[in-house]
Amino acid sequence: MVYIRSISYTTLMFFSFMVLASLALVPFLGDKQRWNIAKSWAVLNLWLCKHICGLTYKIKGLENTPKDKCVIFVKHSSVYEIFILLKYFSPSSWVGKYELMYVPIFRGVFKKFKLIPVKRGRGGTEVEKVREMGRERLNSGNWIIIFPEGTRMPYNKSKRYGLSGSILAKETGSMVLPISHNAGKYWKRRGWLKYPGKISFIVGKPYETSGLELNEINNIAKKWIDLNVRY
Repeated sequence: MVYIRSISYTTLMFFSFMVLASLALVPFLGDKQRWNIAKSWAVLNLWLCKHICGLTYKIKGLENTPKDKCVIFVKHSSVYEIFILLKYFSPSSWVGKYELMYVPIFRGVFKKFKLIPVKRGRGGTEVEKVREMGRERLNSGNWIIIFPEGTRMPYNKSKRYGLSGSILAKETGSMVLPISHNAGKYWKRRGWLKYPGKISFIVGKPYETSGLELNEINNIAKKWIDLNVRY
C-alpha cells in the first residue's frame, strides 16, 4: 500500500508543480501574487501528503520567529521541509544548487523567486555570490534559507557546516534562526517512498551573530539542530 500511495502522491506533486510553477511565471504577476501561488502549492502538498500517504506534521516554536527577516539554518533531508518553509517563511530566498538552472522551468522559478544558485566546489566565488545576493534579498524583506550542510543529509546524520550562511549573517548583522526536524525519517533523502507518521518541526530561538566567530555561529546552530532532532 505504501508503494501505491507514494506513486500516487509523487505523480500529483510533480503535476501540481508544473501547473502552479507555470502559472507563477506569467510575466504580469507581482511578487506577492507569485508567493501566494508558492504557498498554495506548499499547502496543497501538505494536504495531499496527509490524505494520501498518512504523513502529517507538528510544529513548535513559531513564537520564536523574529519580526525582522533573518538567516534560517535548516537541515535538508527531503522535500517535505520545503513545503513547511514555504508555508511559514515566505517570502524567502533559498540557496540552491546551480545544476537546477539547466532545467528551463527551474531556471524560471529561480529567477522569479530570487533564489541564489551556487556551483559546488567553487569555494570563494560562490561564497561571495551568497554574500552579495543574500544581502540584497535581506534588504528587500526576504528570509534567507540556508541548508548549511550543502546537500541532502539523513535526518540522523550530520556533517560540517559551510561558512557562507554565517558570513552573510555576520556581515549583515542578521540573527540566525535554527530549525530542526526529522522529515527524513518518513521521506528518505534518496527515496521516493513516503511512510505514514507525524514529522516534528521545532523552531529554535534566534541568536545574534555580532561578536561571534564564523565557526561559533555555525556551532551554535549545529549543536541545537542536532540535539533537537526527534528520532
